[in-house]
Amino acid sequence: MKKYFLVVFFALLTTLSFAQTKTAWKELDDFHAIVAPVFHTAEKGNYNAAKDSATLVLKRAELWQAAPIPATLDTAVFKPLIDRLVLECKAINVTVTARKPDDELKLVLRKAHKTFHEILSKYNQSVNKTKS
Repeated sequence: MKKYFLVVFFALLTTLSFAQTKTAWKELDDFHAIVAPVFHTAEKGNYNAAKDSATLVLKRAELWQAAPIPATLDTAVFKPLIDRLVLECKAINVTVTARKPDDELKLVLRKAHKTFHEILSKYNQSVNKTKS
């Protein structure tokens, strides 16, 4: 019975975490779809996805930067964050292209990952504010 409970608990937890990643901001979702496997495999010490996808990650960040920010969001909040994310994705691309050590790649990936989560957090705060 205890094993059954744990299986159900983790299945629900997984479902809830995936449900929370879909937003009403297409460019955010498009970027997230590309970078999730890159960031999360790198957290485990595997940098192959980051090396293989560095150019794609940068292009997706630049597409997000060029797209209009949804009218329901404060451009003054999100534009600087997306601009910073693009710079950090450029740093990832440069690090990969220059074949720098994985330790350096790890640092630039962490920065971009942190910035992405900052954007996601502010987005969720904004959405929750408008629902209230």
